[in-house]
Amino acid sequence: MEDFYLEFGRALRYYRQSAHLTQDDLATRVGLGRTSVTNIEQGRQHVPLHMLFELATAVGVEPAALLPKKQVEAPLSEAIQTALGQLAGREEQDWLRQLVAAPEGMPR
Repeated sequence: MEDFYLEFGRALRYYRQSAHLTQDDLATRVGLGRTSVTNIEQGRQHVPLHMLFELATAVGVEPAALLPKKQVEAPLSEAIQTALGQLAGREEQDWLRQLVAAPEGMPR
């Protein structure tokens, strides 16, 4: 479940930045403190359902855009496993895993 809130926070940060809003700007629009926005973006603060709609409206997207796509845990393809094995370091391997898992249209 924690992955859900991490992905939600990542999406919120992406759309907030795309809307050229600071964390303070967003906090003011939805009646939260900047620290709450920071915690939401980092997946540390869970968001009530009504706040989903307020946050989405504030950054100019539909609420569904902030919700993580359902991810089915599946083994990595053989080609990806081979590519991972050829990468030198753990950072590169982690980068490739994130790239493969990134929702369409939202860079990581």
